Amino acid sequence: MPPKKAYGRTLLACYLGFVSQAICANFAPLLYVTFHRTYGLGLSQLALISTAFFLLQLVTDLLCGFSVGIMWPGSISISSRAMPRGGTAMFALLALAGDLGGSVGPSLVGNVSQHFGNDLRTGVLAGVVFPVVLVVCALAVRKGSSPCERGGGRA
Repeated sequence: MPPKKAYGRTLLACYLGFVSQAICANFAPLLYVTFHRTYGLGLSQLALISTAFFLLQLVTDLLCGFSVGIMWPGSISISSRAMPRGGTAMFALLALAGDLGGSVGPSLVGNVSQHFGNDLRTGVLAGVVFPVVLVVCALAVRKGSSPCERGGGRA
């Protein structure tokens, strides 16, 4: 019987932090239209809001980076323990998965927006797929249904 993992709450807090960050970053531009129409804010005032949001996001990212900086080396360590013959290819695939998330997400939002007549709301709604997939995968791993947890990984 494998030992019980003692870091479940930490992982949940990290996942929730990233999901809430994604929601804030993706839905903030939608508020600009509302602010412009409802309150009559000009472009310079909206730019000030964007600047404040950027600075707040930068500070948040720095704090998050210091808090979860061990997760990337930790995931490599866990992966190499679960699949000891994974080698360099496994590390390359882990990096590829991370890079794909950063490039495919914005591309999907832009393409969906353009397809629906430059409707940014529809594009951002399509981008919600990524946090939903993250939550589903986190719940699947938490329940022990990943291939490595079931013993389906290469040994």
